[in-house]
Amino acid sequence: MRDSIKKFSVFIIACFLIYSFYLVYLQLLKGPALIKNSANPRPWILEKRVIRGGIYAREGEKLAESAALKGEMSRRYYFGPLYAHLIGYNSRRLGKTGLERIYDQELLGLKGSIIKSWKVRWGLENVRGNDLYLTIDHKIQERAWRLLAPYHGAVVALNPQTGEILAMTSRPSFDPSAQSLEGSWEALKNNPAHPLLNRAIMGLYPPGSTLKIVTAAIGIKEFSQLTDESFFCRGELKIQGRRLQDLRAHGWVDLDRALALSCNSYFAALGLRLGASRFADGLQDFGWGKEIAFELPGESIPLPRESFLSANGLAEAAVGQGEIVISPLFMALVAGSLGNDGVMMKPYLVREIRSSDSAVVWEARPRVLRRTVSPQAAARVREAMVQAVERGTGTAGALPGIQVAGKTGSAENQEGPPHAWFVAFAPAVQPRVAVSVLIEHGGQGGKAAAPIARELMKLALTERGLTDGRQNFR
Repeated sequence: MRDSIKKFSVFIIACFLIYSFYLVYLQLLKGPALIKNSANPRPWILEKRVIRGGIYAREGEKLAESAALKGEMSRRYYFGPLYAHLIGYNSRRLGKTGLERIYDQELLGLKGSIIKSWKVRWGLENVRGNDLYLTIDHKIQERAWRLLAPYHGAVVALNPQTGEILAMTSRPSFDPSAQSLEGSWEALKNNPAHPLLNRAIMGLYPPGSTLKIVTAAIGIKEFSQLTDESFFCRGELKIQGRRLQDLRAHGWVDLDRALALSCNSYFAALGLRLGASRFADGLQDFGWGKEIAFELPGESIPLPRESFLSANGLAEAAVGQGEIVISPLFMALVAGSLGNDGVMMKPYLVREIRSSDSAVVWEARPRVLRRTVSPQAAARVREAMVQAVERGTGTAGALPGIQVAGKTGSAENQEGPPHAWFVAFAPAVQPRVAVSVLIEHGGQGGKAAAPIARELMKLALTERGLTDGRQNFR
């Protein structure tokens, strides 16, 4: 009898321990994911008794807030499609995306204050959640949106010294209000223009000639004498029976002139000289093959090492074609790192989280993401990028009185005219803004993308001030 009781007791204790471990697993390990799952009804119960926190731009412009409508809380988005890809949406039927999802617990008041959290969870009284204050400069965001209006594409503007995102737009977009979104969901999903896609972080495109700034940086790192050497461009480069074409024969070119004129032969030859291993390792230093550490989920940047094993594949990659692809956000980070002495800062969108009484409960701090190249190599590429804007393919990106470093790109694709690129930062020394502009099927980057970047850099420098940048005036 005693043995039976003993065995039964052991069985009960074992069941209790298993159940306890399972509860701990659900609460601690799976809890954060489950509470964000749109199928979980509990957050929506909280929505009924919580005034969801607001979302504001850098200078306090109201972008989203909750208000009672016919006895229920309704989410209002003041600028609709302009911020839809960043803020996301908050729909009972479709779930939550963007910052609405990533910062859901903060907006509901479940993080920041233990007392407020318990009031929310137990429904002791109606409370207001925390507010998000973004790094976005509303004026730059609006200007980018208008300039991009005729096209499909994306724009990213950031501070390369801190990683703050000053603007991030993607066109086409959508109306994030629940009523409009739920009524047009099927049409949006099946729209061939993909308005739900945030092209700035989810779109992957061949970089075209913008990649030449990276190839140049890797070349300077590996060959200290590179900047003193010249190369004769005949207008084409023969590689294993294949001809890689230039727009024209450039004659003798050094690094500055090759980048300014976007000479394919020079950079393809440089890629072959580097070899597959050194070229791939150099790309990895910039972040290829790694995920972008960012609040919003985006595509990781693949590193197609195997494609570099053939001479043609390596040459194509060195000029930004072949299997190399990037996102507009990533290319803004790459360009910005060259302006920031080879230091790539971690990008971020949320600057502060404030309680309902405006007290700051959390504040972002700039963080280094990685070192891409040495300060010396970055400075040398920066000088060549200045030449590209002053007397090369990027003259449409120039600003009167301010030295701009930039690079154009026209990325070939199989679905029509080339994608137009322009990446730049200004002032060239100690830059305050880095910009990446992509226009799908836009043709030449110097004609389509560079003027947009110029206007955004001009506005950004006006907005952020240039009082300590007089050394960059000419």
